[in-house]
Amino acid sequence: KAVVSTQSTGVNMPCDYYDPSNAEGAQSRRMVANHVLDTIVDWFKEDENCVAILDATNTTRERRDLILERCSPEGIQVMFIESVLDDTLIEESNIRDHKIRCPDYQGCEPDAAFKDFSERIQNYKKAYETLCLNLDREFSFIRVSNITQFHINNLASTVQSKSAYFLMNIRPHTKTTLYLSRHGESLFNEQAKIGGDTNLTDNGIRYAKKLGKFLQENNLTEVPVWTSIMKRTIETCSHLPNQNVQRYKCLNEIDAGRSDGLTYKQIEELYPEDFALRDLDKYNYRYPEGESYQDVCCRLEPIIMDLENRIRCY
Repeated sequence: KAVVSTQSTGVNMPCDYYDPSNAEGAQSRRMVANHVLDTIVDWFKEDENCVAILDATNTTRERRDLILERCSPEGIQVMFIESVLDDTLIEESNIRDHKIRCPDYQGCEPDAAFKDFSERIQNYKKAYETLCLNLDREFSFIRVSNITQFHINNLASTVQSKSAYFLMNIRPHTKTTLYLSRHGESLFNEQAKIGGDTNLTDNGIRYAKKLGKFLQENNLTEVPVWTSIMKRTIETCSHLPNQNVQRYKCLNEIDAGRSDGLTYKQIEELYPEDFALRDLDKYNYRYPEGESYQDVCCRLEPIIMDLENRIRCY
């Protein structure tokens, strides 16, 4: 994954820089677009790079055609994601919460930044051409209206389908705090062994009790607690004041396979080749008879989406 941006052009530019009638601004922005597209194409030619995110407005059909003309001959599949917002309250909240904090407005008074960005939006609207089925039927695109309505067209790959799934499940304007905590120290932690399903040490119990005290002192006793089905996490939760504790197997730590219950020193001695391979690429390395971190991410994806949906109910 790559996120490509520019630092020297567009930062601290006044709103009329984005006016389509500003020939100099339009030429500058097109130059930046071409440079970024060249960078993306070069990046795709490197080994194992498969997804690039071009974070730009691309509000005209001409600009979107430019992207396709540059990427399609290189075998790069393009999907457009358009966010349409005509709810003025959400728009104002989005500008104040996010846009005026970007580098363009560093050191600028919030009200002045809000006014400038609002005027920038009006300049975008002068040339704005939305995605539509009549003219863009052959494009792959996702059109999100007011965060809640989705129009999906001609998705052509697994990555594109998963992107649609992700967008349809997230709640970007739901403000919720998630607290993440390790379990208390386990017997295997104390012995520097990985995996296993052991109980807590005395230190682990002390930690669990302090965690319970933290929840009590911060009025968090009613929040739901999600945990794995391992003994060490269940025992940690037994010291919490919270009654709503839910256990999920998919929250278990990585399955270390035949290395489960060993120290890293023992793994190096018993399986030197595996140990070396893990150092080369920890994310994709799969423990023999076990999992990789990539596998863990895949099994966590559904419960993360479930959490996003449940947030509305908490």
